[in-house]
Amino acid sequence: MIYNNDLPLNIQGAKLILYADDMNVLIIDRSQEALQSKLSSIMKQMEIWFSNNDLIINITKMVAMSFHLCHSKPSFKPHILLQNKDIEYKTEVKFLGLYITENLSWRAHICYLCDSLSKNVFIIKSVKNIFSSHVLWNVYFTYFHSRLRYGIILWGGAKENVKALQIQKKVVRLITGLKRLESCRQKFKDNKILTVTSMYILEVLCFIKKHKGDVKKKL
Repeated sequence: MIYNNDLPLNIQGAKLILYADDMNVLIIDRSQEALQSKLSSIMKQMEIWFSNNDLIINITKMVAMSFHLCHSKPSFKPHILLQNKDIEYKTEVKFLGLYITENLSWRAHICYLCDSLSKNVFIIKSVKNIFSSHVLWNVYFTYFHSRLRYGIILWGGAKENVKALQIQKKVVRLITGLKRLESCRQKFKDNKILTVTSMYILEVLCFIKKHKGDVKKKL
């Protein structure tokens, strides 16, 4: 915690996001020349700080990403050198359980999420005839719903979230004994379960209520 609190105070020109032993350095500038100069300066600051605190950077786990709009391609990727080693650029990276892409699309994250959710559906299907519905719903909320809700305020508005909704309907039909083409809308209401879309709306509303003061200032 001491290192986490001290590092941002010693790095000028960048925004640092730290969680445990994970660190993200966000660097922004309008021109290519200024961005390259700022990058070189920040890398030097980091080298000095780590050296002064007798800490070692695992270069092999470091990656760079050049963010750009979904329908445009990055024209410039600054050269990043740390401890005389080049930092490799990636188009996709996993950070705190979320898959972030350089074009700021959530397609990749939703794809990985749906794969994980499908595995959980298989687990529930495997124990359906062994446990009671009460236990099955506990399994649903523990292994399925919690994963579905994680980070939904970020990716829930993407059009690809319909894939997650389809899997959610599948598992609700499985637990309640409905056939594949039967409507499960009433089962969501009966069991007080929010759909993916409803969860996203709820998270957004809660966020706005919590930060309504900041939102008003920006508007």
